[in-house]
Amino acid sequence: MEDRSKYIAEESEDEEDEEQEEKEKKGGASTSTETEEDQEDIPSVIVPTINIREERLVDLAQTPAFLCLNELHTSGKLPGTRMAELKAKYTLLHDTVVSTQESEVQLLENAKRFTEQIQQQQVRLQEADDFPNVFTTEVSKLREQLLKYQNEYTAVQEREYHTQYRLNSLTEEKSLVLKEFEKIPKPGEIEKKTKLLKESTEELRKEVIQKRLEIKNLREDVVSKQKQLMKEQKELEELMDYQVGLKDDVVHHQSVPVQITKEIEKLTRRKIETEKKNVVLEFELKELSDSLKKLENKVSALAEERDDTIKEVEGKRTLLEVKEREYGQLLKLLELTKENEASSLAERLLIFLHILSPKF
Repeated sequence: MEDRSKYIAEESEDEEDEEQEEKEKKGGASTSTETEEDQEDIPSVIVPTINIREERLVDLAQTPAFLCLNELHTSGKLPGTRMAELKAKYTLLHDTVVSTQESEVQLLENAKRFTEQIQQQQVRLQEADDFPNVFTTEVSKLREQLLKYQNEYTAVQEREYHTQYRLNSLTEEKSLVLKEFEKIPKPGEIEKKTKLLKESTEELRKEVIQKRLEIKNLREDVVSKQKQLMKEQKELEELMDYQVGLKDDVVHHQSVPVQITKEIEKLTRRKIETEKKNVVLEFELKELSDSLKKLENKVSALAEERDDTIKEVEGKRTLLEVKEREYGQLLKLLELTKENEASSLAERLLIFLHILSPKF
């Protein structure tokens, strides 16, 4: 931090000296401009000067930011990991500054080259204007002085711009360092974090114990699976032996398909014959079905006639029963009449005998 303050003080002193030089130059330039009012206006040419500190040659370890970070780390206010992170960020920013400065240097060199070309063109124009008077006049000398003072003024402006740029970069570095310093945890927060870490370690221990039990169970499962695998391998060997036996049987029974084909041919022949017989039987069945339909029609007609005759017989039977009843009644009447006649004859006979008995 002390080196940084010295660096800023030196830059402020350089700025004061440059301001005094500018005032002196402005005083001399005011006297010369009065003599040039009656002459033609010549365009002023500004020749930029390159006065930029090369950041590539800067030792980052000796910068104020790195020194401040080292002091905070040694005092115990900043942990090592955070210091390394901040240094990495600073180096990244430094690299960006170097790249921007290189581009600025290139642009300034181009500007210087173009201004030199403009000066050459202006000299040629001046020579063309002063063609009758080849000798240098007092006006040309004053113009040269004016150009010189203007170039010095632009150089001072450039130095001021670069010092302001450095000052802004240093203030940004200071603000970044202060922000990082504010992010450093306080003692109370550290205790809370240690408690949380202890709790997390206890949980991790419990998880480790549980994982060990799970690993033990998994090992037992692996042993049981290995035993089962051995059994399955034995069964597989038995199946392989059985497969070899089946292959032998297949080789032995390869002659069987020939016999099967012969039997199939016989069966096909029988099938054809049975199909022919089925056709004949179907034709006969059709004829029988037709005749059966005719018989059914006749049977239905006969059934109707039978029903009619049954109805007639039942009617006549009822009449017969009625007649039989009447006949029975008539027989009873006849018997009664016969009995009455017999009784009347007996009475007559008795009467006749009674009449005849006195005579004898």
